[in-house]
Amino acid sequence: MTRTGTWSFATTAGRVEVAPDEIRVRRRVGRTCREVARSLASGRLPSVGRDVGWSGVGAAISALGMLLEWTGEPGTGVGVAAFGLATAFAGVGVSALQNARTEIRLRDVRHVAFRKGDVVVVHESEDGGAAETALSPRSPAARNDAALAFRLRGVDLRGADDAEGVSRTAVDAPATELVT
Repeated sequence: MTRTGTWSFATTAGRVEVAPDEIRVRRRVGRTCREVARSLASGRLPSVGRDVGWSGVGAAISALGMLLEWTGEPGTGVGVAAFGLATAFAGVGVSALQNARTEIRLRDVRHVAFRKGDVVVVHESEDGGAAETALSPRSPAARNDAALAFRLRGVDLRGADDAEGVSRTAVDAPATELVT
């Protein structure tokens, strides 16, 4: 915790701060691109894939270029494949820049769900409906830090029973005041 009363934890794309009145999600472009490359190299679909539309288009163009290269004359699909790859990586960068900073008012948070390693903040959207912001903690320790930070802010946690960072005192204690 910092002097301003903010808890934070690391995610695969940046840092999340749980402040007294809001949740601040800060994503970094370089880290996001590295995580996408690692995910693809290990054969997994990157978590940022659900937020990146142009990367999917770029990947499809790249696949088309590879298909042209294999079926057509040598060299015909190289330019198309290179254009597709450039579009895919540019899509990741643009998406990361657009989503570089997100702020969610704490009073709008309905609950925080822990699903398959992700932390999903369910909050009210601007139109009054429910919106979800998915966060991927970098490690089990960061996941525990997230559970503790949200619990100490009084947010309803769902699926965090195995989070070791949430002590029984913090979970079960009634609302108390800080004695100075």
